Amino acid sequence: MTPLMLLMFAGCRGSDAPGFSTGPGVTSLSPASNSSSDSTTGSDGSADDSTAGASGSSSGILDTGLPPDFGDVQPPGCRGKIDFLFLISRFGSMKTEQDQLLASLPGFIDTITTKFPDFDSHVMLANPDGTWSGWGCETPELCGTSGTCGPNAPGYVCGPTTWDLVTKCDEALGAGLVFNAGPYATNHPCELHGGHRYITLPGEPDPAAAFDCVARVGTFGPPPPLGDALVAALSPSLNAPDGCNAGFLRRDALLVVTMIMDKEDLESSGSPTSWYDAVIAAKGDPASVVMLAILGQPLVGEPVPGCAYDDEDGKLKLRDLIIRFPYHFEGDTCAPSYVPFFVQAADLVGEACGSFIPQ
Repeated sequence: MTPLMLLMFAGCRGSDAPGFSTGPGVTSLSPASNSSSDSTTGSDGSADDSTAGASGSSSGILDTGLPPDFGDVQPPGCRGKIDFLFLISRFGSMKTEQDQLLASLPGFIDTITTKFPDFDSHVMLANPDGTWSGWGCETPELCGTSGTCGPNAPGYVCGPTTWDLVTKCDEALGAGLVFNAGPYATNHPCELHGGHRYITLPGEPDPAAAFDCVARVGTFGPPPPLGDALVAALSPSLNAPDGCNAGFLRRDALLVVTMIMDKEDLESSGSPTSWYDAVIAAKGDPASVVMLAILGQPLVGEPVPGCAYDDEDGKLKLRDLIIRFPYHFEGDTCAPSYVPFFVQAADLVGEACGSFIPQ
């Protein structure tokens, strides 16, 4: 077990672990206290303080102990498949959020695969804005003047040698990312098992390296239409046998969506209602989806330097989307660590998995 896994399991059991509803709901990590709120909001939007415990109590926290807590016979939903879809803004303000994700994502996947070791899982980071971010390097100010993409992208190679590697799918909204380029990005194509644009588990010989490669998305992107990117990633065209994401989305798999964005989605042409309808069209049953989001929160107290806050009075479109699903959970982009978020997300995935019976 990795040190991060030990931290995650200790955080889940410890007296300082964030409160967590044992039923479907959403918990926000507080930017003011850098800990989670004890108040849980149900999918009807009503506040529920029943999970709040006395200081030092672990009441309301699900145990992620090994083996899984389902006894000798696991529920039908826990014998199969999970499709993990990540949509991460790569706007210039997202450097800190991406560092947090890279630090916590391996532990999250390790936790899921340890809880459900026989699962067939897909993991995809989808293109959030429909561009190939390397074109930001190929400008007169960077490649045209210095021959590099700047000090924060030392692995980027300017010119046709790199251009020739760019495919149509690298510039498709919602397509799996395998060639992240620019500052703080991977700057070389990721070679994934099976030639897919997503990671397959088991099968991927070095999952940690693969996760790092596809999740290092960089900070050379426009403000993303993240809601529209979600719809595109699940669309029949991209998931068709000849599509960019061929084989990723499976009707009989639990779908776990994670969106990370520190701004309001002002670029999508759709609405939370149309995004929800598209997800249901792709999956059929709302209970077959776990919606996770790390979003900016309303400012409480003094602002944290470098953080972006929700100035929409709590009415972010992505928040409106996730609370429509019975299994949803929200974290704070300004939290000092995303590990507690993913610890609790892993528990919610386990809960949803235990109740999801593919038809």
